[in-house]
Amino acid sequence: MHLTTKRFQEVINQPSRKFSWSGKLYLRDGETIDFTDKEILKGTGYIQRSCSGSSELELGSVYASEFGLSLFTNMDRYRLERAQISLRYHLHFDDGNQESIPMGIFEVSEANRSKKRLELKGYDFMLRFDRPISISETFGTAFELLTFICERCRVQLGMSEAQVLILPNGTEMLSIYPEHDIETYRDLLHYLASTLGSVALIDRYGRLVLKQYGITPVTLIEAKHRFDSSVSDFKTYYTAINSTNMKTKLAEYYALEQDTGLTMNLGVNPFMQLGLTEKRERMCQRLLEAVSQISYTPFDATTIGNPSLDPADMIVHLYEREAVQGLITNIEYKINGKHRISGVGKNPNYAQSKSKHDKNLVGILNKIESEHLIVHSYSNSKAFDLSTEEIPIIRIDFASDKETEALFNASILLDVRTSTVENKKQVSLLPITSGSDPPVESIMYEMIEEKEVPTKVIVTFILNHERIDYHVPIETYSNGQHVLNLFHPLSNLQEKTMNSFSVMMCLESGNVHIEKDHAIAAISGQSLGTTEVWDGKLEMTEWWSKVTLNQGMLYQRKLLEGFQIGLHQPQANIFDESVSRYVPNGLALRGWKESVSTEVENV
Repeated sequence: MHLTTKRFQEVINQPSRKFSWSGKLYLRDGETIDFTDKEILKGTGYIQRSCSGSSELELGSVYASEFGLSLFTNMDRYRLERAQISLRYHLHFDDGNQESIPMGIFEVSEANRSKKRLELKGYDFMLRFDRPISISETFGTAFELLTFICERCRVQLGMSEAQVLILPNGTEMLSIYPEHDIETYRDLLHYLASTLGSVALIDRYGRLVLKQYGITPVTLIEAKHRFDSSVSDFKTYYTAINSTNMKTKLAEYYALEQDTGLTMNLGVNPFMQLGLTEKRERMCQRLLEAVSQISYTPFDATTIGNPSLDPADMIVHLYEREAVQGLITNIEYKINGKHRISGVGKNPNYAQSKSKHDKNLVGILNKIESEHLIVHSYSNSKAFDLSTEEIPIIRIDFASDKETEALFNASILLDVRTSTVENKKQVSLLPITSGSDPPVESIMYEMIEEKEVPTKVIVTFILNHERIDYHVPIETYSNGQHVLNLFHPLSNLQEKTMNSFSVMMCLESGNVHIEKDHAIAAISGQSLGTTEVWDGKLEMTEWWSKVTLNQGMLYQRKLLEGFQIGLHQPQANIFDESVSRYVPNGLALRGWKESVSTEVENV
């Protein structure tokens, strides 16, 4: 539940209250646009948040929140590409004051224009974690792993180290084994949240937080606060967990002495596979302690609305003076409308008999048969002179027949010519005299010393047209010849796809020359197929030098120039053409005559 004042909670539960909504649009060009209730089409605004599925409680869920609304505006919808929107709820008090709470920050994914309004739809920052993961093994504390995930996906972490340590298994050193099914950072976040007995959410400020299911009610919802509701006739509670051990290929069963409730299936968790058997048992027992504290009654209700409520909050419904606890797993805020909250859960009385084997997870692991190691090599066919602008030095296109991994290695011979700067300094010298000569004053001389400025080479990797900005090698060289060695792992290569890996290089100062065949590289791995047939796509890189206008060209008051790119069927032509051009003020350019011969060669 979002932290509010006591006065806010008193007024929000009154039969009559005055409130309003507002928001801000943050465009990619830096412009900020404010809007209020007047610009929102009535009945179109909503915010949906979830922390579990539609039938059963889950641990480690990573659901994204969604928003949608229509604005009366003439704004060009194309300006909203990659835009962000923040929404706020304002509760007005009788004395004229108001209390505002944030309702979330979202990224616009769809913007559709109708005649008079702009329809927007988007999701919170949870989708940023849908990036292919570049590692196969890692270890660290839970806080270190959360920080690592947030830095890679550019999402702020909304928890301190102390808040992570109090979570179940928050003090354990965690690691993952290389054979796992983690493909994205969102998968990694799912397993990490499950290990910590919590769910992953993006809070109202756009930060990642891990939250445990609430066990203490945060508010009371009476009959006068509900429009309609339905409550189950059973309580959902857990007395056991099921976790699969990949070493033994068995689903281990941990339960309380009074095992009468549901069993929460944790499946295969890569963070709970390595280490001693005692460590795995200790971690599972902590999760069992956390899960066994959950007890609630599933429900579904439409209420007058309390925007401070969040998923995973425990609330109390009052039915004919009977207090019934409910756990919110899904909540939908209607802008200027009703709010709908629900809590899903299964009936322990109809739960199937528990077994130590999970039919979905127990069995033989699918092993990939060994294959030959395939190497795609590269060597530069022309020389390069590096500058302050990035230029592609290496590019390798390759196909992956299966989901696989590969390694990139390169060795580049650099001919470095550093620049120098003059350093002037004053030096005091005494002339040579004999002992009988009278003392003389020192003579000041100005000395000029040339100081070498080291050359810094910056390397950027690009995989499938996406810059790898978390690993940018930088090397500093002195004058002479040097060897630059590069390495980068290529993880989660998709099945039956073409891949492209490029190396871009630039300088901060100095000059670097790479001779022909001095940049050699290779990508090696299994299940790497040969390149497919040409698909008709051309990729070109061209540099245009600056055009300097001299005084003679200024006589031409209108200087127009352009170029076109297109397909042309070559034909054998021989032509002879004479061109003369005259310009104002009596100046004439000499006519010239040029003969060009072209021929078509069959390839």
